Amino acid sequence: MRKFTLFLSMFVAFAMTAFAQNPIASLEDIKPGKIFWLQFGPWLEANGAQASLFWPSSEQYSDRLWSTYVFSNVEDNPEDPSQQFTVVECEGKLYLFNIAAQKYVSAKDGSAMMMDIPTSYVEAFESTYGHASYPWILAFDGTGTITNIPANGFEEYGYAYCGWSLTDGAAYGSCQIYEVGEYAAIDSLTETLAYNLVVGEQLRKEALDSLSYVLEEVDLFILDELKYSATGGGKIELQVADQAAANYLWCNEPELSEGPIDALIDGDTSNFFHSRWNSPVEKQHWLQVDALNEPLQKFAIEYDTRPNCADDYPDVIEVLGSNDGVEFSQIAVLDKDLPQQGSMHWASGDIVADQPYQYLRFLVTAERTYFHMAEFSLYALANETAEEKYLPFVTYIRELVELYNEGNDMYMRADDKADDIMEMITELNDLMKLIKGLASDEDDPETVEYIAEVKEIYELQGVGYPTGAGRETFKAAIDAAEAKPTTLARITLAEALQEYYKTEEIILPTNGTKYTLTFVTYGGVRNYLDYNVTETGDYTLSMVRDTLTSKGLSYPETAVFTCEANEDGTFSFVTFDGKYLTVPNGASGSATGISESKVDVTLVKMYPNGKCETDVTYEKLFGLVAYQVGGTFPAPNSSGSYFYTGNLPHFMGSWTSAMAIEEYVPGDDTGIDQVAGETVVEGIYDLSGRRVENPVKGIYVINGKKVLVK
Repeated sequence: MRKFTLFLSMFVAFAMTAFAQNPIASLEDIKPGKIFWLQFGPWLEANGAQASLFWPSSEQYSDRLWSTYVFSNVEDNPEDPSQQFTVVECEGKLYLFNIAAQKYVSAKDGSAMMMDIPTSYVEAFESTYGHASYPWILAFDGTGTITNIPANGFEEYGYAYCGWSLTDGAAYGSCQIYEVGEYAAIDSLTETLAYNLVVGEQLRKEALDSLSYVLEEVDLFILDELKYSATGGGKIELQVADQAAANYLWCNEPELSEGPIDALIDGDTSNFFHSRWNSPVEKQHWLQVDALNEPLQKFAIEYDTRPNCADDYPDVIEVLGSNDGVEFSQIAVLDKDLPQQGSMHWASGDIVADQPYQYLRFLVTAERTYFHMAEFSLYALANETAEEKYLPFVTYIRELVELYNEGNDMYMRADDKADDIMEMITELNDLMKLIKGLASDEDDPETVEYIAEVKEIYELQGVGYPTGAGRETFKAAIDAAEAKPTTLARITLAEALQEYYKTEEIILPTNGTKYTLTFVTYGGVRNYLDYNVTETGDYTLSMVRDTLTSKGLSYPETAVFTCEANEDGTFSFVTFDGKYLTVPNGASGSATGISESKVDVTLVKMYPNGKCETDVTYEKLFGLVAYQVGGTFPAPNSSGSYFYTGNLPHFMGSWTSAMAIEEYVPGDDTGIDQVAGETVVEGIYDLSGRRVENPVKGIYVINGKKVLVK
């Protein structure tokens, strides 16, 4: 199935005639062909700042607009094309276009996103904020205000938001709109946009026709080939009021001061149930459902975690069954990926007992015995039948049925965009193909390709990557898939890969080896630790944005630390002049992170926890470690301007403890080596190439050679 692309491949050259920077006098001044510069201020004025929106072509998240406030190397500049916009008119609506990106700006997922074809028009209004210097507001589709809410070091707050109401967004969205030039290619751009919008509507109708055809195919596949049917099942209505009535939910140790049991079934995930934390009596706490209307053999549970809490989430749930309420037998142990963060939903999948049970107990193991939940649900599984060869894959069939129903809803709405419709078609076709492949014993070309991809992951080596038994088990899974590369082998290998990501036994640094230490944020921003000695003899530890590795360049030698492996399993990282790295614990640029005496550091594998973004997986953390001293983990913010410390390693867009420890490989790309080229430069220079008259401790270039001054 081909992918529809709603973009006419036409590059429009642009030209600008510059003239004075003038604030617009009225909304009528916002016309196609004019180039505008947007400056935001009311929210920022308290911090003595202003900011404009710009397109960061070489930075993270270049698919959206950002605030100049969060980038120290980007100044407000009306002559910078990345900060310039024009509007293109089509059928009476204006669309916002960035000059440097040559893309339109539209609302998507709460952000102002860069697109080849706009999905949102823009409309301007007078601001209700009442600030004379910032009298205007821009809104997508006339309702979702474009807002500039920057925060230095918190880059997820540094991009342009949208979706606020015209009144709620006034403080953050009020701006001054300056006219700074003319866009010479506006006629060509307008013609191209009109064509693409018309083509987009045609493609949407064609996509709906294609979806109708695929839905018919899926319907026949489910009924005629799979012969699938499902009867019964569904959510069981639990109650907490009457112990003598059916489906009674209770806890053996409820907390009396907060978190009542009825919070588990009230449909509200903002409140919670709590088992007894105030002098608990029982050593184990559980939830139990008594006197089920219909004894259950096949069922599932789901729960939502309590919001805004750091610990005491369920670690393990043991499922027990009984028919007399006294003697219980184990049915299952649920310990896979139970969430350890707030406001998350978890589903068990199918639980199948050896016989039907009328009483179900859910024994919860948590950090301090007691636990909490926001919601708890119990489901009876439907009685499902299918063609015998497909029965082992009924979970995928159920997924296909659910996707088919979603596709039907999409077809009936008939207002989705062509790309979204085609994505649904692709998912339906792929899932049908997968189910057919799972029931086949034939070799699968996709599996062969997948094995090659997985082997590349297996080849990754270095500090933080798996070793030991976990690596051996994963290699065995790869070998088994290679021996018989069926579709089922691909699914099995994918499951093995997920377990490999979680391997706790990892490669650790080796004694005497030189490493660089780079903090990596949730968004992929890299900042490396850099140690310098000043001309006055003071030493500083700072964070430096990594602009080197993407270009294949080496870090400077000031960012290199030699590892000392200690007998107790800890490590020490030594600077070039014999000092030790410790927890910075304060503002970057101070000596707080450097110790004159030996410091022992414990290295741990990074893992998802309550201080990570909510969708962080082991895969995203693969190969990253965290270090701690005295039980605390450093977590610098993404700009490297401040170090936070905590008892859990962070992994967020704003704070991160996730560190890439990479072996240092010296190269010929530093400024120092260039000084020591064929032409010897007489004199003493620091690492930045500045001439030094009286060198103190540190590395210098003296008469073209690198010298360590002690």
